[in-house]
Amino acid sequence: MAIMSVRAATGPSSDPLDRRAARRSVRAEKAQLERWRRLLRARLDLAVAAFAPPEPLRSMTWDVLPEAGDDLPSTRELSAAVTSVTPLDPVELMTRLRHLDRRLASYGAELDAALEASTERMLRQLATREGQHGGR
Repeated sequence: MAIMSVRAATGPSSDPLDRRAARRSVRAEKAQLERWRRLLRARLDLAVAAFAPPEPLRSMTWDVLPEAGDDLPSTRELSAAVTSVTPLDPVELMTRLRHLDRRLASYGAELDAALEASTERMLRQLATREGQHGGR
């Protein structure tokens, strides 16, 4: 998308509609820039993961949250989703990736709830100690 000159649209004799159009044009270009940057960062994440893959999920939380993540995708499923080189139907691929993302989001919500509950317990314990020791 070509950007109209912002300088030309900001002078004292400029029509307000021209200024709005220039602003819309710059905002649209900024949105495209941000999208390209997200895509490049995602590609960089994939390149790094090829050499240093993430730890399997639930390897650190199974004893703390034994019932969490019952629908969590396996490491094999996740790896296949991000390293797939076989040409898939694009709609099928997007559907599969969105489904995996929903499953991960559900697990993330369980982790957030566990963190919140843990923080509340710690704060209650601190408050109880403070009350018992007279604030010392």
